[in-house]
Amino acid sequence: MVNPNPIDPDQPTEATPALDDAAADTGQPDQPDLGTSFLMEAFDPVNRTDPYPLYRRMRAAKPVLDAGNHLWFTFGHGAAQALLRAKQVSSDERRSAAYRQELAAGNIPDHILDREPSMLFLDPPDHDRLRGLVNQAFTQRRVELLASSIEARTADLLDNIDGAGPVDLIEQLAYPLPVAVICELLGVPEQDHRQFGSWSRDLTKGLDPSQLRTEADDLSIGAALEGLEAYIAELLAYRRAAPGDDLLTALLDASDGDDRLSETELISLTVLLLVAGHETTVNLIGNGAVALLRHREQLARWRSDPSLAKSAVDELLRFDSPVQIGMRVTIEETELDGMIVPSGETILILLGAANRDPEMFADPDRLDLGRPNAARHLSFGGGIHHCLGMALARTEGQIVLGGLVARFPDLALVGEPEIGDRFVLRGYPRIMVDSGR
Repeated sequence: MVNPNPIDPDQPTEATPALDDAAADTGQPDQPDLGTSFLMEAFDPVNRTDPYPLYRRMRAAKPVLDAGNHLWFTFGHGAAQALLRAKQVSSDERRSAAYRQELAAGNIPDHILDREPSMLFLDPPDHDRLRGLVNQAFTQRRVELLASSIEARTADLLDNIDGAGPVDLIEQLAYPLPVAVICELLGVPEQDHRQFGSWSRDLTKGLDPSQLRTEADDLSIGAALEGLEAYIAELLAYRRAAPGDDLLTALLDASDGDDRLSETELISLTVLLLVAGHETTVNLIGNGAVALLRHREQLARWRSDPSLAKSAVDELLRFDSPVQIGMRVTIEETELDGMIVPSGETILILLGAANRDPEMFADPDRLDLGRPNAARHLSFGGGIHHCLGMALARTEGQIVLGGLVARFPDLALVGEPEIGDRFVLRGYPRIMVDSGR
């Protein structure tokens, strides 16, 4: 595990040095302890629950932060957008100085060394080839055809909540709906949904940068990946023998002349689509519901004006993004907000901070479902790696949250939900609510 600043998140953090306005007024280069201070504060339970005040202070103090040991952070919208679109950076962690150090030390787990990275972490031309083949199969038309199924599934799940007393919104709605949709899209049999969900929960930790993972995390990721890959290999064999009207069959058929996806590529892409295709949507629904229940005037506003659905979902994505961090590696010296970042540095792009940047969003800490530029959020990333499933996620968010708002005007939180332990993916494992009926 790459660990540039060894911090035990279970240790008390009362003595953590606070970031204050004085840090922004020094006019000096990064102080050596500023990066350590940010990392320590980021692990603090208070800031895990609500990171946005910390992001705000950091953006004012040092919008591009050199944390040492080849690790940088960005907190502003402009730098984030530039990095997501830049050609002089890489999405491949293997090109970083930190990765090379860990490789030389023998600290890279076998499940990473033995596999090519997924499309999410590839650069052109390899990325462009795979993305082009996937785009042939994952079409807008295919997403549109799912809308009626999403509406029907949502109605059934809302029936189960109606009058049931306190229920877990994640277990009863936010999790089963996206899982069922992505499994239907790919042709995964319903009886396998539960097993898939178990693998997926372990694999989401693999989206966290190596700097933020433990050895135990890597072991559980490796075991889940092995199980899921074996399952997908069997599913591919079944679909070759019995083609269906599903994305997996379409991926098997996708071609560019003589170029087709190899077995290894098909498995890797399916893992990516299964995991990234539903975990982020679970958090979109969960985070969005919590935000609405804490801002009841906005819930009432959506209920009285259903036409807000599109802008409402984008604003909820901006306000509490399910994806908090992006990663890029500099492959040449790069200038960011006046800071010179050397080649080989890992830059963690704080998307959640960028989505609260007042230079882009007026009064950014206010939830406004009618915000005119809400779609400028970076929760779907950007550039060549923009989220492949963003149209599907928006569709699910509009239908599910819109249905929840319309049907349960008196929906209320039962206690305060606790945030999960992921860093890249932000969400609540459990949200207890009462329908009020």
